[in-house]
Order: sequence, then C-alpha cells, then structure tokens
Amino acid sequence: MIRKLVISAALIAAGATAQAGPLSITEGFDNIGTLGAAGWLAAYGSTPPGETGWFQGNSGIFGASSGAADSYIAANYLNAGPGGTVDTWLVTPVVTVLGYTGISFDTRTAGGFPGDNLEIYYNNSGTLNIADFVLLGSVTSASYPVDWANFDFTYTAGTADVRFAFRYTVKNTDEGGDYIGIDSVNVRGVPEPEALGILAAGMLLMPLALRRRRKTA
Repeated sequence: MIRKLVISAALIAAGATAQAGPLSITEGFDNIGTLGAAGWLAAYGSTPPGETGWFQGNSGIFGASSGAADSYIAANYLNAGPGGTVDTWLVTPVVTVLGYTGISFDTRTAGGFPGDNLEIYYNNSGTLNIADFVLLGSVTSASYPVDWANFDFTYTAGTADVRFAFRYTVKNTDEGGDYIGIDSVNVRGVPEPEALGILAAGMLLMPLALRRRRKTA
C-alpha cells in the first residue's frame, strides 16, 4: 500500500527528511499496492474525511492511457464527506535533480460533474513540511480533459533532492467533483536553455562545416 500520512496544520510528516534518490522516475501504476515500497507517499486532509483515498483505477469508468485497463491511480469526490472539501496528496519518491527537470503525466476526469482540480508541487527543502511545497502548475476544473491528455511542467529551482506532489482538490462535494485518473508519470532531466542554444547553434553550423570539407576535399 501507499504509505499514508495525515496532513496537520503544518506538517505532512514531522521530522521526515529527504534522502538522495534516483535521477529519474517512471511510474505506470500497474499495481498501486507496490508504491509504498518504492517511496511514494499519500496524505489526506479532506474535511470531513471521506470514504476513499487513492485507489487502483476502475476500468469500468474509463481505461488507462496505456498498459492494462486499470493501470492508473484514481481518486474521486468521495475523498471528503457530503458538502466537504477534498484535499488529497500523492507524493513521489525523492529524485536527485542535477539541473532542469521535467515532470510529465497523463490525466483525465470522468466528466460527469465539474469541480475536479489537480495541482502539481515540488519540495526541495529536504523535509515533508506542507509549507515547503511550491506550486509548479495546475489542471483546473474549467479545463480538465475528459479524455487522456499529457501535461508537462519544468522544475528550474536548482540542484537538489526533490519530491514532486499531486494535490487533488474539490471545493464542495455537494456542488461538484467527480473522478480523476493519473497515469504515465515521468520525471527526467531536460536540457537547460543555454545547452539548447549551444546545440541549436551547433546544428546550424554543421552544413557550413560540411561545405568547407567538400571544398577542401
């Protein structure tokens, strides 16, 4: 199972510290029962608490973006009680970031009711303090896709051991909220803009160099 943490006013897990991790993460959620052993964490701060948390995808609602039909992680409005506020976190293992790093993932909603929101955070502080998670981007209810779509965000805050997090929220379960899935999470290094500029300049100069070589041949 995913290690479950209860969100307090200030902390997800008091005194928890990050450890050096791999340089990349690839997760397709074939079996969410193995996520805890891999270092994933879940935190639930919904008020009032609901009946569900993160769970294995339900292929009867919709199939996964890739792999087996149920190979995604899901959450729904039942994360909070009637009229409540959903606040549900899924936190990645630590990944060692050496430069610019991208996090990409597929997500969609069932589309029956509006109100699903997903926020993406990072934390490079070395703790699991809620206040240390910094918003990186979001998928709002107004634009949440009803078919699988890929989203890509870039971390630019420097070399560090980092955790990324997904935060699923619904403001009022009496008025909205449905069911979301997350699939194909990929965290990997990306070239910095300076490196991309050098690469582009090199590619532009290649034809000139080839012409010069032909002239001297």
